[in-house]
Amino acid sequence: MVKDKVAQSIVVVAFFAAITYVATSIQVPMPALIDKPFVHLGNSAALLSVLLLGYKRGAFAGGMGLALFDLTHNFVLDAPYYFFEIFVIGGIATVVLNGLHYRQTPTTLKLLLITLSAIITKLITTTLHNFVMGLVKGLTFQPAVVATLSALMPTVINCITTMLVVMIVYPVLGKQLRAKLVPMN
Repeated sequence: MVKDKVAQSIVVVAFFAAITYVATSIQVPMPALIDKPFVHLGNSAALLSVLLLGYKRGAFAGGMGLALFDLTHNFVLDAPYYFFEIFVIGGIATVVLNGLHYRQTPTTLKLLLITLSAIITKLITTTLHNFVMGLVKGLTFQPAVVATLSALMPTVINCITTMLVVMIVYPVLGKQLRAKLVPMN
């Protein structure tokens, strides 16, 4: 019985990592002065992983999906960052989820607040990451700020997309899957 739950847990985490990987692969390139940003659905899948599987397993699944995408698409230096970033974003979302007692009394407003906390965290962490990467790549302060601002639009679009997808998909999947999945918390 215990081995069955462990095996099911591993399969579910791997499944959500794969969903995150595929969702990140669905992308629209965007112009920027530094790197090659793109709009994708990977952040939505990673946040849904956290909300459906719980913090630890969901963040691990989302982080693995994002990191594997980076490793297989020549973003090797970014892979560790995005693996750990989802733990920060998922942690904030989980703290807000628990603070609002969303599981006991789910409402659209509470889900909106949870999602907003996650996307605001994503906006801050990615903006700081872009700035630091500009400095690491040899830019001085002012050009690093300009490059960071040029990459802000794809981040904002990814955040808005994440909010829309989670607000539409989670209420449906949350009711259908949460009770059927192995208790993940």
